Amino acid sequence: MKRTWRKKIGAVVALLAAVAVLGTGCGADAAGAVESRTRETRALGLLLSREDTFLLELKADIEAEAAAQGYAVRYYNAGNDPETQLRQVHEALAEGVETLLVNLADGEDSEKVADIVGDAGVVLLNRAPGTAILNERMVFVGMDEAGSGALQGHALAEYFWETDHGTDIRYLLFQGMPGQENTDARSGTAVQSLLDDGFCPIAAADYQVCGFSRERARQAMAALLEQGVDFDCVICDNDEMALGVIEALEAAGWDPGAAPIVSVDHTAEGAAALESGKLYMTVDQNPEDQARAAVAAAVNLARGRAYDDGLRELLGNDCTDPEQPFVLRVPVEAVTA
Repeated sequence: MKRTWRKKIGAVVALLAAVAVLGTGCGADAAGAVESRTRETRALGLLLSREDTFLLELKADIEAEAAAQGYAVRYYNAGNDPETQLRQVHEALAEGVETLLVNLADGEDSEKVADIVGDAGVVLLNRAPGTAILNERMVFVGMDEAGSGALQGHALAEYFWETDHGTDIRYLLFQGMPGQENTDARSGTAVQSLLDDGFCPIAAADYQVCGFSRERARQAMAALLEQGVDFDCVICDNDEMALGVIEALEAAGWDPGAAPIVSVDHTAEGAAALESGKLYMTVDQNPEDQARAAVAAAVNLARGRAYDDGLRELLGNDCTDPEQPFVLRVPVEAVTA
């Protein structure tokens, strides 16, 4: 009887030990599964207003930088529809993204976005809102828009000084979306820089509003050529419109390099146009630095830190303005062939 009892005790102990081992293993597996799920759900939401060449380059850079920081990116394209974008903000939050990176479809919608997100972190990207809406949880990361226009104007001034053209400059201006900073600041400072450099810029035609579209710019330039408009240079708010202008000139039998065309973005196609001499100059928006800064700001917000923590080391002390504490500007540079 005693031997039988000991055997039973031994069997129970062995069983309990086995259960303990299995339980430990299951617990480790469960913890690992939770950790794995946590890693999988660490995500940033990227909401673009539309898909164009530059924004797709920026998207690729953001995805690469986020991956390096251990975050996935959930991507939403509004197709230039503000209402679609607002629905996508709701959708992204419902899917559990930690911070939103939003390229506004409509610059006036920043307040609507703020009402939707509550305390969630938001990095407004590349298209500036009204600065009054910005705060510790909603910040803006973009390029120096006014600086890019100034670089365009100075490049044209240098060209006309070197060619001994005279001070009257008849220019064509192809705009993105008037009323938005990435249009008004670029266009205004380009013309002002020509004035500052001693020239008298004269609009050769009404400003051509083309919504940053290559096709719309091509059509607008073709119409101007048919009208016989005389011009000395072309100023474009982005490479896509500049490429449309070049296509129209070539279709009409003109040499695109005969009058300087200046632009903003420095996309791959823009760089190729520079190399061929069809585009005189463009401004590099530094999408890699914009992506690094935007992702760093988003991760900072997700982790409860100040949005600009460590960003001065990345971009330099001039990236922020004491008068606009929640705005971060990435430096730009002129690029010529």
